[in-house]
Amino acid sequence: MDYQFGRVDQDYDALCLTQLGFPFPENNRTGGRIQIRQLSRWFPNLPDNANDVEVQRYARAYILQLLGGTLFADKSNNLVYITYLQFLEDFEAARQYSWGSATLAHLYRQLCLAADIDGAEIAGPVILLQLWAWDRLPFLAPIMGNVLRDPVLENEELFPPPPFGHRWKHALETTGASMHVLTKYREMIDMQKPDEVIWEPYPEAVIMDLPAYCSSGRAIWRTRAPLIFFCVVEMYHPDRVMRQFGLRQMIPPLQSTNIQVCIRLT
Repeated sequence: MDYQFGRVDQDYDALCLTQLGFPFPENNRTGGRIQIRQLSRWFPNLPDNANDVEVQRYARAYILQLLGGTLFADKSNNLVYITYLQFLEDFEAARQYSWGSATLAHLYRQLCLAADIDGAEIAGPVILLQLWAWDRLPFLAPIMGNVLRDPVLENEELFPPPPFGHRWKHALETTGASMHVLTKYREMIDMQKPDEVIWEPYPEAVIMDLPAYCSSGRAIWRTRAPLIFFCVVEMYHPDRVMRQFGLRQMIPPLQSTNIQVCIRLT
């Protein structure tokens, strides 16, 4: 299932021409999408003498690959909607959009579709789901082995510190852990006990050590609100996982599942 994103009357040629510097290629378009691999070929390494316009176009191409390849990935695994460019024209304005809530909305909808009896695949930012499971269900997580440090980057101090999930990036010790064995994973999940779940994976000590950009939205972490990603609207219910925030879990109130609610929200 694919969603219809943005306006249907957009001039994709003009959008590509103004934001990327070339018209929407006729032999590369697929339902308003462009190949991610082709973008990487058109925008390889940034030239040393690039002007401001070229730098911005390279930045948009990179962000497009990030959106289509990770945050809002679909099952094609190689296509990204060109309509995202309308939100990248002004980088200052782009910083004000709630990209995180849109990413969660996309992931929640994909989880619903994948849970269908006919669902065979899943799209979306599944890396978030994987990190979520490893932090809360340690019996599923690979054993952290010896940490292999990355080579020292030139001007490393200019880069922001990595997020908490970055610790899984290093080498993992898989000895004694079942990897890529679906039957074994299902058995472990079916037999899990309450004491095998980490209900508060991010205690205060962890949060205090996070980079500022990871906790900048802390004031709204427990806000009950709809998450919107174009036509996708998914409700965010932190009141159902209060132990995640170190609080007592109460019985959540009943929620309406009437389809008209979602229609009105969009």
